[in-house]
Amino acid sequence: MLKPRRKIIKKELKKDPYIEFLAKAKNNVDKNRTLYMRWALGVVAVIVAVAFVSNNLQKSKDGAAESLGKALVTLASGDVDNATLQFEFVADEYDNNESGNLAKYYLARSHFNDKDYLAASSYLNEIADASFKLTQFPLSIYKMLALIALEDGDQAAAVDHYEQALAKAEVTQQEQNIVLDLADVLLTMGDFGRSLELVQKVLDEAMPRTPVHNRAEELFGRIEFAQSAG
Repeated sequence: MLKPRRKIIKKELKKDPYIEFLAKAKNNVDKNRTLYMRWALGVVAVIVAVAFVSNNLQKSKDGAAESLGKALVTLASGDVDNATLQFEFVADEYDNNESGNLAKYYLARSHFNDKDYLAASSYLNEIADASFKLTQFPLSIYKMLALIALEDGDQAAAVDHYEQALAKAEVTQQEQNIVLDLADVLLTMGDFGRSLELVQKVLDEAMPRTPVHNRAEELFGRIEFAQSAG
């Protein structure tokens, strides 16, 4: 025979832990409704702000790339003066992205070609540690800095810059040419041993009768002459 269902009285209902938890939670929400609403609105505001900034950053990148492209077209047409003005605009307006850094690179190269080494080194030092998708830019930056250092008579700084360029080289021929640049400076400094070691490495690795091998042979002869004269 089935037992009659026990009737739950109000006093027992109040003691139910789950019911008590729900009741307390509801009371807490009721008391702090304004606070929770402010918190929720704050979270929404942050999400909207992040989306807005991300959208603006993307627009900035697109605008920078377009402006840089126009400057490169102008440069390719031979209008160096107008190209320089356009590169300066990109460098100023988009200082914190790759297009801005590339604009500074082309400005540095222009000043370098004009032998305005002070202006060139100013731009080069700004972008020396920048990230580029193509390794040709860091290599060119450090090589220009090395040549500027040599113009200033600072051979030790030139060695440092060539070593930095060497660390960025990914193509064998690029690496071999930088090794010979470095060996040439070391020869000038009187470090015949290290210079000869670097040149011999290129002679062992480069294909005979190639430009880099011929250059290594010429440098090898200069080292031997300097050693015999010393």
